[in-house]
Amino acid sequence: MRIIDTQSNQKMLEILEDISEGCCFLNSKMEVEYINKAGEALLEKPKHEVMYKCQWDVLPKYKETIVYEKYMQAFREQIPQYFEIITEYSKVPIEIRVFPNKYGLFLIFNDITQKKEEEKRQKYYDQLKIIAEMAAGVAHEVRNPMTTIKGFLQLMLQDKDLQKYNDIMNLMVDEVNRVNDIITNFLDLAKETPNKLDYCNLNHIITTLYPLLETRANNEGKFIHLKLAQIPSLYVDKNEMRQLLLNFVNNSFDALEKGKSVYIMTADEQDHVVLSIKDEGAGIPPDIIDKISLPFVTSKANGTGLGLPICFSIAKRNHAEINFTSGSEGTTFHIRFLKK
Repeated sequence: MRIIDTQSNQKMLEILEDISEGCCFLNSKMEVEYINKAGEALLEKPKHEVMYKCQWDVLPKYKETIVYEKYMQAFREQIPQYFEIITEYSKVPIEIRVFPNKYGLFLIFNDITQKKEEEKRQKYYDQLKIIAEMAAGVAHEVRNPMTTIKGFLQLMLQDKDLQKYNDIMNLMVDEVNRVNDIITNFLDLAKETPNKLDYCNLNHIITTLYPLLETRANNEGKFIHLKLAQIPSLYVDKNEMRQLLLNFVNNSFDALEKGKSVYIMTADEQDHVVLSIKDEGAGIPPDIIDKISLPFVTSKANGTGLGLPICFSIAKRNHAEINFTSGSEGTTFHIRFLKK
């Protein structure tokens, strides 16, 4: 007896039609006897093409996969099965729960794209935290000898007999300062909360920094444009917002040739305030595009690879998420701050 022909199940079917998870019933021949609206959307085939047909005939790509094995195992052993797959057609990650009975299989499946993205983000931050905690552990031991070296170099710079070595010693002082800056930046990665939250508007921070950014643009024959919408104020760390903006815009300038532009934009979305930085550069190199949020990954000859990881860390502790698009015509970063 087909499930849809059973009048006593009508109320249950009405409920199943309204839930967000995909639901499907396969009879003992693996023919589809019922599928709800959400299931139809995930099945990758119109409903009229699958009803009362064997699933393996309609979706043949699944016959040699874990889906076939788990369905057959569930029906044979009458034991529920739970597993995750990437769909063969649309390449979407879904979670499938299989509940067998003597008549067939009741399936519940759900798009877990968001769950996977969150797991990926959490894994990244966990790795970042470990690296940053290691850096914090050695920072004190490294800074002490570096401070001593810098002190003696500065004393030597005051010695008239050593003036011919001043260029070399100034370079050494600069390198010591660079090491200290790297340590400071590394320690920023370990922070989990902002130093100080202020109720401020991103547009105000942008316009305050604009003269500085415009000066660099003019000096390098490049352009910077503002496209600021009306946005509400947020509780964020004002100093960290300056650092985030400067890091992103300076990265964008570094990617530009003369005559090209950087755009700073803001927008008010339903649940978020969005800060976007767009450039007309050549795009992020394909070999590092999936690694740009990791420390020490950079395409710059003299870069440390800490600027973007710091931005990702700043965003996280200020209740924001970063995503981006990149191609041959440029790169755009979107920082979405959650409204409170």
